[in-house]
Amino acid sequence: MNETGGLGTERARETVRVLRDNITSGRWPVNSRIPTESELAAELGVGRSTIREAVRALANLGMLEPARSRGTFVRARNPVSSVLSDVVTQHTIDDVLAVRRALEVEAAELAAKNRTDDDLALLRSAHESDVAGASAQQIERGLTPGQFHALLFAAARNPFLAELYAGITAGLRTWMRDGSVAHAADTAQRHSDHAAILDAIAAQDPSAAAAAAAAHVARDLVVGD
Repeated sequence: MNETGGLGTERARETVRVLRDNITSGRWPVNSRIPTESELAAELGVGRSTIREAVRALANLGMLEPARSRGTFVRARNPVSSVLSDVVTQHTIDDVLAVRRALEVEAAELAAKNRTDDDLALLRSAHESDVAGASAQQIERGLTPGQFHALLFAAARNPFLAELYAGITAGLRTWMRDGSVAHAADTAQRHSDHAAILDAIAAQDPSAAAAAAAAHVARDLVVGD
């Protein structure tokens, strides 16, 4: 792939497809930082301007978010999540939180039924990174505190449920930035809650997983002052 121009060229469109596939396949998890512009240009054999155009196109779809001095981050696995995030902010915070809580309980129950050994390993790694404090390497892999929830939905093996969660989370992120929504549980409580959910999923106990998730979400996000 050699750079020949903007998004009107086949090579440029192929660059967008490659980046998008990395997102939709989960190779680049939601909230993870993608490789740098120069790394992508070298990997794909295109110029940096083509990478910039491709990133801009995916940012316009809500799938990527460039952050000055910090890199570019994955924000949604597909454009549906981006559209839903806009819809979310048109409803009341209480209504959105109620839906988010219901989705999380359902996801925990399904994850206990459907999880694979790989799913369990990723959940454990995300939980351990949260307890220890996420390292730079773990952040690169998407194993940040918030990633525990995204991995929980992935383990549920219901892609539509995961997309609903991603869209709602993106909308909630806007409210969290302005203080409209905040975490109520302290860090120790979050760790304890996640451990209980993880134990139930490891034991493949759907009822226990649902109960642990219900207890967690009841005290997790609340309407701010």
